[in-house]
Order: sequence, then C-alpha cells, then structure tokens
Amino acid sequence: MFAIRQLLLLIATAMAAAVTCDCSQTLTSQLLQTVVSAQPNDNVIVSPISIETCLALAYLGAEGQTAAELATSLQLPQAGDKRAVAQKFGRLFEKTKSATGTATFRLANRIYIDERFQVSPQYNAYAVDQMHANAESVRFADAAATAANINSWVEAETDNKIRDLIPANGLDANTALVLVNALYFKAKWVNQFHNHTTTRRHFHESAARKVEVDMMKQTDDFLYGDFPELDATAVELAYLDTDVSMLVLLPKSVDGLADLEAKLKSVDLTKLSTAMRTEEVILHLPKFKFEFELELKPVLEQFGITSMFSDEADFSSLLAAQEKVAVSQAQHKAFIEVNESGTEAAAATYLKIVPLSASFQQQTYQFVADHPFVFAIKDNENVYFVGHVTHF
Repeated sequence: MFAIRQLLLLIATAMAAAVTCDCSQTLTSQLLQTVVSAQPNDNVIVSPISIETCLALAYLGAEGQTAAELATSLQLPQAGDKRAVAQKFGRLFEKTKSATGTATFRLANRIYIDERFQVSPQYNAYAVDQMHANAESVRFADAAATAANINSWVEAETDNKIRDLIPANGLDANTALVLVNALYFKAKWVNQFHNHTTTRRHFHESAARKVEVDMMKQTDDFLYGDFPELDATAVELAYLDTDVSMLVLLPKSVDGLADLEAKLKSVDLTKLSTAMRTEEVILHLPKFKFEFELELKPVLEQFGITSMFSDEADFSSLLAAQEKVAVSQAQHKAFIEVNESGTEAAAATYLKIVPLSASFQQQTYQFVADHPFVFAIKDNENVYFVGHVTHF
C-alpha cells in the first residue's frame, strides 16, 4: 500500500486577474470556521486555493468513493469529467501571466516520483499537461538530498518565504511520490500608508487584555460596509496592478470574533463587496506578521474526505503500476506580513506517497481595527487566503 503525506505552507497576500474555480466558497467558509473553532485564540491564515489545488491533484488520480468524496467536498461542477476539472484548475496558472507592474503572482505544481515508478498516462494527461505539474524522477532512498531538492524548488517559487517544507527525515526509501503546490503573491496597496502616520496604539486582545501595537493610519476612499446581520463593519483595501484586494471584517464588539466567524459559515466572502460602497474612511489597521501551522487531516475528515486516509482509498489512476495508495497525513504551515507598503504571501503543499501497508451624502467613517478581526485576500470569484488576527 502507499500512503500520501500532504504538507501545506503559506504566506499571505493578493493575486491578479479573474479566472478560476467556482468550488472554493463553501470550502473557504467551512475551512475558516473549522480551523478557528479548534484554535480560537491563535492567529490563523490558510490558503483555500492551495488546499483545493492539492486536493484536485489527488482527485485526478482517484476513483470510486475516494473520487466521489473529493468531488463533493470540492463542489466540482464537472465531477467525473477529469479533463474539465484539470482544465478549470489549470486556468489558475494563467493568472501568473496576467500579473503586471508591481504585482507578482506565482502558482506552481510539481510531481516528484521515485525512479521505481511512473505516473499513469491518464494522470499525466490531466495533472502534467493541464495543471502544469511537471514530473521529476528522484531517488527517495537518498532522503536528505531529495528533501533538499524539493525544498529548494519551493523556496525558489515562494521567493524564499517558505523554507524547509520537508524535513530531512520526512522522506525514506518507501516513498513513491510527492505532489507539491506552491503559491506566492506580493503587491503594494493602491493607497499606501505613510510610515510617519504609524503610531503605537492599544490593541484589545480581549475585553480584559490590551497590548501596544504599531497601528497604521490613513484617510482615503475605500469600499466600506456596515453589516448588522453580522454585527460587523468591513473595509476593502485594493492592491496595485491587480484586481485582488484585502477585505477586513471587524466585529462591533471586542469579544465578537467567534460569533462573526460562526455567521460567516454561510457567507460568500467574494460577494460581500457588492453590498459595500465607496466612502471616505479614517482607517486604522495594525501591522501584522505571523506564522501558522495546522494538521489538515482532521479538518478534511470533517468535510467528508475520509476514505483517502483509509485502507479503502482508491487512487488506482495515479500510478502506471496498479498499486494501492492512501493519504496518511496532511499538514499546513503559513506566514503572512502586512505593512505600510502592502502584503506578501506564499503557499506550498506536498503529498508524500509510500507503500501501504444609489447616491449618498458624503460622510467620513471610522474603521479602527483595534481588536480581533477577520481578513480575506480575494477577487470577485475566489478567496486565496483567509484568516484572523487575535493577538500580538
């Protein structure tokens, strides 16, 4: 039997044009709610697109119940038509070609396969030809050297923001295949903050605890919304040379984050902008930078993705040889930095396979993010990164 080990790392920010996957919205809201309910006091960031792309690569090699569970969880509109699914995810890569000016975006897949094996012609046609997941033959028996090779590729794709994705002892002679996804974005704000306006200000981590943080400030026109049904307000900051923006959702009460995130479970974050309008906003937003790590397996199991982690896993379309494979572990690691200039983000995922055993009068609004808030980096169709800030 083979086991697939998946590890996802990411750093956060924006992207470019507007092609993509209709599948992400339910997964995005459920992913955020599931993760934060388990770790409510941690700063969190995840990349729905990177996770979906990695799962799509697995789906292309899956059959039977395993394929059905992945298709349902990913809400694949062409479930069963693997070529169409591969093409749909493959169009994400066209965004890398549309990034211009100061915005940088890279999305890349890679297949590392042991010299003992080959991917099946069918999988090759979908994953390699359509999703640009080039296959490289390696010797997993040379574990440390192969891990260094994979890590070097990830570091190059993420501008050295994702390092040591795979530990030296993370591979061994039994490894058959590793699938890797890397995601990187860097962009400046359309309306940049000025360093001299950043001051030390209190951030209320809870009603009982506050700390001093570097709080950025500017007054300009932003998309702004007041959502009574969420008991929150929102502001959207655009990035330069891209149609991606950062949405910030701020609960009206200091301790309102959990209630807000529970309500967001049924909200499409990409559509909130249509209910917002351009207003003059006095914006206070803290600079923040943090890492996040997550065991993905229990999260995915809550989405109904279970068989691929069991003896019943069916990845019979993955390898040329008819070998039994299953997913044994899923990990996620992330990093984000937001400052006066803009945001930088990256993500990487790997799967390790081993033998199984209207008009308004102008007024100015205040938006002071001085207590826990949700953020999403998105365009009108996709959420690329989502998370929350709870403490410093």
